[in-house]
Amino acid sequence: MNHLPHWPAAYTPFGMNIKSALAASIAGAVIALTAAGAGAAPAADPRATGAGPAGHWETDIAGDGTQRIGVTLDLAKNAKSEWIASMGLPSENKTGLVVKDVAVNGTSVKFVALELMSARFDLTLGPNGSMKGTISGRGSQPVAFKRTGEAKVELIPASPAVSKELEGDWEGLLKMPNGGFRMVFHFKNQPDKTSLTTFDTPNATNLPINDVKQTGQKVEFGMRIAHGAFRGTLNKEGTGSSPTRKTASR
Repeated sequence: MNHLPHWPAAYTPFGMNIKSALAASIAGAVIALTAAGAGAAPAADPRATGAGPAGHWETDIAGDGTQRIGVTLDLAKNAKSEWIASMGLPSENKTGLVVKDVAVNGTSVKFVALELMSARFDLTLGPNGSMKGTISGRGSQPVAFKRTGEAKVELIPASPAVSKELEGDWEGLLKMPNGGFRMVFHFKNQPDKTSLTTFDTPNATNLPINDVKQTGQKVEFGMRIAHGAFRGTLNKEGTGSSPTRKTASR
């Protein structure tokens, strides 16, 4: 295991719990989750058409008091027939919010919305373009989606392949007022000359890294879901050096 240097707490955009960072990405919009079906006109039964759960889905979720928040879900299969998804918050003009652990089994659809406070969705495909179930996180609440069109899934683009010196697993400690926050970064080159890049925290694994750039010994990458970024320089000892850390624009 390679090691990244300690990061000073002064550059910390999030605390010990990764969920608190993800909560900041939507400015506390989703607090008390309840839901009702979106007001779109019913679509054709996706079970009858053979589309399954693929498509663009919309729902209307209640927040604080009388506040209501529109949420979208895009769900489709990729070229490898694997299910992929992304979400959006139309009121904030946000699309491509990261979704992980997508599991489709018959009429069952499950996934984790990383940028919606890591809320877990457990849904069942129903008739007339509906998909209903529960959201669990701070509590368990009902949710009902309506299918309103074709899916337009937005994924974080793959980063280019990295050097052999960078490829592998790297461990770092983000200094915090009450201790350290351990993070592990993974860089794995793929046959198509891209790299599979993820990071782990004490609370979550396989979180996406974005915009990996390597120029000689200089390395930088983003952690969009945590509003952070890393810059550093590889050295012969494989420990990295001269790191800086900054918060991403909000």
